[in-house]
Amino acid sequence: MSTAVEYRRPVAYSEAKLNNVAAALALPPTGDFLNPAEISLEKQNEIFSYAMSVPLFTGAASIVVNAQGITVSFKQGKTKDHLDLMIKLTLAALQTAKVEEVKRSLLYFTAHAIFDPPSDYVEHMKRFTELAPDVVSGGLVVVTRIPEIVGELRYASEKSLGYNDAVFFAANTVCARDVTADLFTMLAQRFEAAAALDGITFKRD
Repeated sequence: MSTAVEYRRPVAYSEAKLNNVAAALALPPTGDFLNPAEISLEKQNEIFSYAMSVPLFTGAASIVVNAQGITVSFKQGKTKDHLDLMIKLTLAALQTAKVEEVKRSLLYFTAHAIFDPPSDYVEHMKRFTELAPDVVSGGLVVVTRIPEIVGELRYASEKSLGYNDAVFFAANTVCARDVTADLFTMLAQRFEAAAALDGITFKRD
């Protein structure tokens, strides 16, 4: 999962106050998952060419702050609790590091989903595999407009190359509003609605 916010105007190095941002990120909740000694700063000049990198989970995630905005990225997770933690840390990082009005937000989510029981995978793929003998899988792409956030969500599914009897999902959103807990909730609902059009529902724990 990756979340990025772009500023309406670039933020000069002197305005970014990165020492304060780094000190704040080293506190809970983000500070519980990073080593302050690993925070690094690349700076080519005193105006707009800089980037602060904050690794989380020993490099399995990161927060990057530069003159154009902030990006919070996670490489992996396996459970809903992991996803909830990613969202919590994303919101905390943005609240701590954001110093300028947001021009737009970009959110990306990818996942592998295994069918339960596995035989359901074959049933799901029949509408594609019965098209021709050499067709072994298929997928769906849905783009949903979301007027209330001046944006849209793009959902895509296809056969997973990493797991047997599984589907790979990719969803991304571009919108003209800040990232909030309500935005994540709305996008989760829109994602599940798009998946339902694909004939997929998710098992609840």
